[in-house]
Amino acid sequence: MKNIVIWAVIVGIVVAIGFLAFKPTGGGVRNVDSAGVAAAQNKGAQVVDVRSQGEFELGHIPGAVNVPLDTLQSAAANWDRDSAYVVYCASGMRSAEAVKIMTAMGFNNIAHFAQGIQAWAGELDSGAVASAQTIPTSGKPVMIDFYTDT
Repeated sequence: MKNIVIWAVIVGIVVAIGFLAFKPTGGGVRNVDSAGVAAAQNKGAQVVDVRSQGEFELGHIPGAVNVPLDTLQSAAANWDRDSAYVVYCASGMRSAEAVKIMTAMGFNNIAHFAQGIQAWAGELDSGAVASAQTIPTSGKPVMIDFYTDT
């Protein structure tokens, strides 16, 4: 009887660890594989590539828009919070950060291609970022002040 209880506790711990390791990263966020990206895109989701422009030009998922991670917060400020988005990068690290940013901004329908483009099973598009993907600016100059104490 004692062995059964010990095994039940061990199984419970393993199940809990497995759930925590593989659960989606937040409310309204789900992890998808290559087929899940294609399915979400077919249902109208906007695919967002958070890699650099150079990485995007080398190859990207067809229909994806390039919004490098360092510009995501300002670019997403005017996006519809209720629309569906699929976010990816090269291996899942930057896109995980993008998911956190978007979740904090109130987006509630995000699919995270956590394995990144390296796991994409379909064809890739290549070429320059379309001009429609540039982020509009105010046109005013920006002053950056650098200060060091050394």
